[in-house]
Amino acid sequence: MGGSPTPADVALGEPSSVLLLAPSGSDFDEGACVDLMTADDVSGGNVLSVTLTQPPAERMTVWNRQTSEQSPARAIIVDASADHGETESATDPEDDLSSTFAVDVLRSNAEPVDIGMALARHLGAWESTPEQTRICLHSLTTLLDSFDRDAVVSLISALNDLCDATGATAHHHLDPTAHDDGVVATVRPLYDAVIEHVPEDGWTVTQAPDDAERPSFRRSTAPPGGTAGTDPSCPETIPMPYSFDQTLDLISVPRRRTLLYHLKDLGVGTVPIDELVDAVVTRERAIPARESPDSPESVRVSLVHAHLPKLADLGILELDAESAAIQYHGNPALESFLRYMETLELG
Repeated sequence: MGGSPTPADVALGEPSSVLLLAPSGSDFDEGACVDLMTADDVSGGNVLSVTLTQPPAERMTVWNRQTSEQSPARAIIVDASADHGETESATDPEDDLSSTFAVDVLRSNAEPVDIGMALARHLGAWESTPEQTRICLHSLTTLLDSFDRDAVVSLISALNDLCDATGATAHHHLDPTAHDDGVVATVRPLYDAVIEHVPEDGWTVTQAPDDAERPSFRRSTAPPGGTAGTDPSCPETIPMPYSFDQTLDLISVPRRRTLLYHLKDLGVGTVPIDELVDAVVTRERAIPARESPDSPESVRVSLVHAHLPKLADLGILELDAESAAIQYHGNPALESFLRYMETLELG
């Protein structure tokens, strides 16, 4: 890489979010990406890599070239590119990394919210693993070229919140030569650190002060007349009562998703907690990709002490400890979103 120091040589610390500024496809960009994903130990972490332009096989090739084919503990490439024609080559059985790098193919017209939901789903699935998860988003340049800037900024803010909540770290690629200074200036404050390759000086690092808060640039409540946008059976526009990051957080934990799927199917009304426990146990045991719960009692503990109180705090339900029941309120927009999510996850 031209003899200049790599990000691994720079005193970066452990920020949860990093903006990586370098020309797309350059040796600088690729080397820095793997430096940030591997840190000190290639095999000591989980890898979540989002690709919007390159097929998964090319992202895997970058990894091979930079790490001599060492494998992370777990790895998923989220394919959000418009053309999935080369996806199969990323899972070639002759490739030593194919058994480690799974590929999650999103719909061909995937939007920022689809990317956010996919990452939340995988982070939730790995929440109990001892290894830290490192996320690569490749790239913001493609997102900003394809979607409204506010939607991209909302995605960045929501992913930052997810990283903070789960202990993950993330870096997002941006090609500064593809944007005017205003775009770069808009996204810079959203990150804990900015790593930039300057031709004359090599890598430079700018970090936010320890007491600085990242601006969110997002609404905490839905705008008037907001749309569900996911269910053609809903003839009217219905406001979603939760912010984008709250919605991603809601579906980030597998057991909470299962609980929400069941409540959606039941509809508004009062439900005994015992019935919820039995339903969640039954549903989890029927999902091949999920680990079966240790016991109904372990499910009860997690529902009563974690998931039901969280849903109650958001106004999704009321929890009555005396009667050991909940009152589910429901919201057509949230349930439309959950139907969409359930289809993505379970088919």
